[in-house]
Parts: sequence; C-alpha cells; structure tokens
Amino acid sequence: MGAKVQGITGRVCDGVAAQALVVQRRIGPMTVNWLPRGPIWRPDLSEHQRDTFLSCMTGVMSGGALWIGSADNDHAAAEFSPHGFRPLIAAQSVAQLDLIPAAKVRMAAQHGKWRNRLRHAQGVGLMVSEREFDPTRDTAILRREARQRRDRRYRALPLGFAVAFSAQNPGAARIWSAHKAGELVAQILILHHGMTATYHIGWTGDLGRKTSAHNLLLWEAQNWLAERGVMRLDLGPIEALSAPGLARFKMGSGATLCALGPTMIRFPRPALFQKRHRRAA
Repeated sequence: MGAKVQGITGRVCDGVAAQALVVQRRIGPMTVNWLPRGPIWRPDLSEHQRDTFLSCMTGVMSGGALWIGSADNDHAAAEFSPHGFRPLIAAQSVAQLDLIPAAKVRMAAQHGKWRNRLRHAQGVGLMVSEREFDPTRDTAILRREARQRRDRRYRALPLGFAVAFSAQNPGAARIWSAHKAGELVAQILILHHGMTATYHIGWTGDLGRKTSAHNLLLWEAQNWLAERGVMRLDLGPIEALSAPGLARFKMGSGATLCALGPTMIRFPRPALFQKRHRRAA
C-alpha cells in the first residue's frame, strides 16, 4: 500500500533480544518512519541493553527521516525520550478481550446488561454465518463503513487495507453476518494474525440494533477464534467522550482496558549533526 515495512532485530550472544517493525513511507520529499508499537523485548534485558537497541534503531534508520512512535505505555515513552522523541498526542486506552479462559468464564466477565442483550439476541431467531472475507463479494460492508465514517466523522485505516490484508493472508480476514428472516441486519470483519486478532469493521442496521445482533456476532466470533488458539482479540481504542456508546459496548463485552503511552515524534536532525552509522554484520 505504498509503504515499506522494516524488521529490526537486536541479538545478544545467546539469541534474539529485541524486535521492532518500522513502517517507512515517503510523503513528498520527506521520509517518515512509524513505529506502531513496541519494540518487543526479551524479559531479562537490562535498561542499558534496551537503550542501546533504541539508539541503534534510530541511528541506522534515520537518514533525515521524521519518526512517529506509538509507545506501549508510559515506561516505554520514558525510554524513547533520551533518543529525541517528544509527546505529540496524549495516551490512548484500548479494549482487549482475553480469549484464553473458557466460554463460561468469559461470559461471566460481561456486564449484566451486555449479557442480557446477548441472551436476547440468541432468542429472537437470528441466523449467524461465518466465512472468509471476499473483496469482490463483500464490497457492501466497505461501502457501509465509508458511509459510517462520513456520518460519524471518524478516521481509520484505509478501506483498501482489508482488501490488501486478505490478499496477503488468505483465510485470515473473516466476516460474521447476522440475518433475520432473510434480511442482513449486522456484520463484523475481524483480522486474524498469529495468536491474536483485531476487530476491524462493524456495521449494524436498525433491525440489528433492535435484536442486539452485534452482541451475538462478537460472542460468536470470539468463540470461533478461541477454538483456534487465538489468545487475544483487540477491540480498538476507547473513545469515552466522542463515542460513549461504542466504549460501553466494548467494555461491556468483558474486555480489559489497556492503557498505552503517548504518540511521540522525533524530528530529523540537521545534516551537519547526523552521525554516520555502519550496519552491523
């Protein structure tokens, strides 16, 4: 999609010590390096080793680039600061569903009202189906998502991301649909990657809201994922002020609130002060 993803690995004598994925993109004359989250550290690394990895990562990949880093937490933000990163956007919180417990345990963790809506949806004759996302067949959900973004004035990953993801990862983009008397009332699109998954797109019509179809789809989806060894389902950011209803829905499902660190920026250093680095062998 016009970006280059660089995998960066730090090693010590007995194996891999740290890993990071950096998305690199040209915007006009400027190169932007985006660290979406991470790095992922080996638990026994010292503060000095972590600092060395960050120094090498920013040094080797800089070349006059602007850096944007999404810190995992406040501690990670403090580690970025000595390397020229400064807070740009306040920290967010995301909702995460733990899929390791058994279904009855996950249901018990739901808010009472959310669980009642789920039971309501299970008793009104909704038909739920699951299948692989088909970019040709499923253009309607992308159009509905585009309309929702305009109406509710929010931004997210480009709609083409789901298409590109499904092409690169056959079978990993899954769509759940709910029908009532043959009418489509709700759909969700989830991206499955390794041991985790991400709630990507969701749509509910008027009848879907009346029948609590969205609750049923999320419940069926998390059970399907759990049966296949997925450990966590990310439900995305919690926007309590701008989207309080969606925030209640996510947290009512039994999700845990995970506090991230701020989004940080690192401006390019003037060429006069840039150090020359040699790539490690």
